[in-house]
Amino acid sequence: MKNKKINLIVFLPAIMLFCSCIFLAFSNNDVFVMLTSSFYAWILDQFGWLFILTTLAVFIMCIALYFSPLGHIVIGGKAAKPTLSIWNWFSITLCTTVGSGIVFWGAAEPVQHMLYPPASSGIEALSPDSAVFAMSAIFRHWTLLPYGLYTLMTVVFAFVYYNMKKPFSLGSVISPIVPEKHQKSAGNIIDFICVFSLVSGLAASLYAAVLSINGGISKIFGIDSNIFIWGIIITVISCITLASAVSGINKGIKYLSNINVYIFFIILALILLFGGSTFIFSFATESLGDFITTFFKGSLFTGAAANDPWSKSWTIYYFANWMAWTPITAVFLGRICYGRKVKEIILMNLLVTSFFGIIWFTIISGATINSLMNNPSSGLIEAFNTGYENVIYQLFNNLQLESFLVPLYLIAVLISLVTASDSTTLAISSLCSKGISPESPEPPKFLIIIWVAVVGIVTWIMMSVSEGITGIKMLSNIGGLPAMFLIILVIICAVRIALSPQKYNHIDHD
Repeated sequence: MKNKKINLIVFLPAIMLFCSCIFLAFSNNDVFVMLTSSFYAWILDQFGWLFILTTLAVFIMCIALYFSPLGHIVIGGKAAKPTLSIWNWFSITLCTTVGSGIVFWGAAEPVQHMLYPPASSGIEALSPDSAVFAMSAIFRHWTLLPYGLYTLMTVVFAFVYYNMKKPFSLGSVISPIVPEKHQKSAGNIIDFICVFSLVSGLAASLYAAVLSINGGISKIFGIDSNIFIWGIIITVISCITLASAVSGINKGIKYLSNINVYIFFIILALILLFGGSTFIFSFATESLGDFITTFFKGSLFTGAAANDPWSKSWTIYYFANWMAWTPITAVFLGRICYGRKVKEIILMNLLVTSFFGIIWFTIISGATINSLMNNPSSGLIEAFNTGYENVIYQLFNNLQLESFLVPLYLIAVLISLVTASDSTTLAISSLCSKGISPESPEPPKFLIIIWVAVVGIVTWIMMSVSEGITGIKMLSNIGGLPAMFLIILVIICAVRIALSPQKYNHIDHD
């Protein structure tokens, strides 16, 4: 740790630009939201098609890598041994990638898509067809395609870091196609952009989690939402995140991830038991069939022919957001892949996590759809109209499990955010450090403290401004554009490595 220093070239521009944006948002939030929202809308208009093609290309590339000679290469060399058990690897990988989003949207998204399917589809709102479409769209937004983005970047980063012995930098992922003399400067620029956009993303995620937790507290204790309660929630989340991140992967992060997965399974079991298991499994089978048969059509739908904005509001929006999170998340996931074969990484990061996502949405979304279709006056639509975060609580009420599931759900939201934030904060702090290596992988603790404090304080300040977090959320989404171009370069690098894996596998040649 004595040799660890702050990388000012990455840290200072990222935190200065972030603070400048916060100042602008606080001083004139309407202008800030207008600028960021307009720019993001322009990005979706101009590059929406490329977000879609890139996401699909990455998924296909992951499948190709699995069957390529690269699939047999061990990250860290033939003698490398995994530092995590299969279960711990799974729980950390899952909790790092899903955050609180999978908990938040499980009930809200099917209601959204059933009420407002694409206008060009001709699907009637709240019809059986809208239910099948909703579940198929959810599978598309939350399983194979987004996890493909994480998987490819994870494989390439892990390979160049451990096997090519490149620096702990996102710029290293394009080292196979960038001349060595330009790799350091390119790495600093890429690290700075990705750190900036992801810090904004962490603030937006914390905001969503605070609203969800506050809704649960209101349900249990009848306490109205206010800035004081927000501050308490943010402080608790920040303290737990800090303690987990500082303790490292094999302590706080591992233990919290394990607890979180067990809570996920308990929630799933209870909702399956009381939410209509026969309908859930039958409906999931039908929806999975629709997802598979319309996989390419649905994945490539832009709405351009009918001038339908649905895809930009949902599929393209999701893909851009996933891409913004991909580089930093992959840095962490790549770090914990030591000792695993490339094909094992693809299995875990692409298929196993996607399978869990299918199970999660099959049960949570299936129970929501079952309740909505059997009783349109079940209160789900009314809850939806008051805020996305309220739908899950209404579902619990409909299942008569509110008194038990609400506290459990609050714990799940809290830990989900922490397990996503601690790993991301660890990766951000590492990218802002000098001296990170496989032998000494932990960043300076003061950097972790700085980033956790900045995200927490900024979120609380911006929540005190009406719609204050909207512009910050847009900053994170805008980060999807440079991330997409980085991912395109990573595809090229992956092809080059896969064609001659032994040429780049320096560690087994020593």
